Amino acid sequence: MRKKPKSSVALDISIPADVSKQVHDQVVRELSKTAKVPGFRPGKVPAAALIGALGADRVNAKTVEQLVDLGMKQAGNQVSLQTCGEARLSEEMESVAAGYTPGHALDFTIEVDVYPEVQLTPEMYTGLTVDVEKVAFNQEAYDASLLKLRDQHADVVDAEEGAGATMGEQIVANMVGYAALPDGGRGEPLPMVAGGDHVTIPLAEGKFMPGLVEGLEGIQVGVSRDIPVTFPARTSAPELAGKDAIFCVTCEKVQRRVLAPLDDAFANKVRSDMTFAELDEKLREGVQQEQEAAQRRNTHKALERGIISKVEDAFEVPDTLVEQVSKDRFAAMLSDMRERGSTDEQLKELITKENYERYLAISRPSSVMQIKADFSIKEIGRQQGLTLKRDEVDDEIMTLQAQAMQRGEKFKESEVRPKVEATLERGMILDWLQSQSTINFIDSKEESPEEILGASPEELAASVLEAEGKAAPEPAGWLRLGRHLLGPLETRRCATRASIRNPPQMARRTRVIAAAPKVRTARPARAQRPTKQ
Repeated sequence: MRKKPKSSVALDISIPADVSKQVHDQVVRELSKTAKVPGFRPGKVPAAALIGALGADRVNAKTVEQLVDLGMKQAGNQVSLQTCGEARLSEEMESVAAGYTPGHALDFTIEVDVYPEVQLTPEMYTGLTVDVEKVAFNQEAYDASLLKLRDQHADVVDAEEGAGATMGEQIVANMVGYAALPDGGRGEPLPMVAGGDHVTIPLAEGKFMPGLVEGLEGIQVGVSRDIPVTFPARTSAPELAGKDAIFCVTCEKVQRRVLAPLDDAFANKVRSDMTFAELDEKLREGVQQEQEAAQRRNTHKALERGIISKVEDAFEVPDTLVEQVSKDRFAAMLSDMRERGSTDEQLKELITKENYERYLAISRPSSVMQIKADFSIKEIGRQQGLTLKRDEVDDEIMTLQAQAMQRGEKFKESEVRPKVEATLERGMILDWLQSQSTINFIDSKEESPEEILGASPEELAASVLEAEGKAAPEPAGWLRLGRHLLGPLETRRCATRASIRNPPQMARRTRVIAAAPKVRTARPARAQRPTKQ
């Protein structure tokens, strides 16, 4: 066994001549069972006649495949390795077969990526000093929470006669849904799930399917309007998903929502016997919890970078892991874009071989940084004997399961638990590391391109365009693209960490075929139905 760059090893395997002959004879016997050679019955074809009919190259190639499989199996049984990819021949199978002579020894080399050995000592990670940007109290979040409560407990009064509905108000209406005809006219009535009588419709953006609320702005009592809409891909009535429809809405009432003043009477509506001072304290406590969570994330991020700076040259990262992490991040990027409103057509335009390869080149430096941080943090936890309590994992899984049930989504604990364990374990180790470090909180900290992308924009441009043979764009363009591609993915590492937590065993296959990445995208939000009054 020989060590090779990028955390891989080479296994030099030699098949003895007697084994080579046995396998070759066995291959000939197996082929003779199905080969059709004129003048001979199946299974009764002499070896010379079979080889003459099929060709020595074909028989030798089949023999070499069997010998390689045999050699890889024996190597897997004799050598203990923590592999992170599939074993592969160091040269093409055809090249190995071309040098094979039946009955002679066969030598070949197998290469496989292995999990890196992290060379860490306590002196490298204890006593770190890092600068962390201070997270301020989020006044906007506080104001939004307070406004939401005021809106929930607002007094509803009928508008003056003849008044038209405006955004922020609500109407009470009768709704009838119809399938839309190609000419834009009404078709067959839709199920009652898509309408109803005396329905309360808040005029607020994003409440219902696009176009419905906007089409009701200015409507008056007694007025009917036909409003064209398209049902979202995910809706409470699956049979209507993606279909064009027309809603006939007849307004019965236009109502104003009068927000309560900020006093004890308003607080008492939120919860009996609560004062406004107590309500204010509760709201601020919630915002402060988010502030502390954001501060913890910033601190952990700074500590990760501090660790990476210590181990940058301590170990190499195998290509298999880099590709795995990059695929996960590519899928997460598409999911994030879907959640932000990108259509299926827009996403399909992105999922091309060229775009994926470009993304791999751009994300490689940051993926390498992530992997080094993950392995280093794992090793710190091992050295310090830090273990996660099972109760913490169970509590988190119960919370996630309850949330999934509320959304009507499936929940598979066997898939979720490893990710939860990896995330909680990482946070626990970084909390310990924080206790051993000096944290300097600063008002603001501008991230450099290298911190965002893992390399300079010029280096990224060169790595991508070297293969494409194109002129390099301005470095600022790569920085903007890197921010867009890599920025939303800082918290989406669970799948990769779970795989690092449970490394696979050595693969037995002889060839690796690179398949296109399987991208899982998030589903769009369910359409909200109006509530009946």
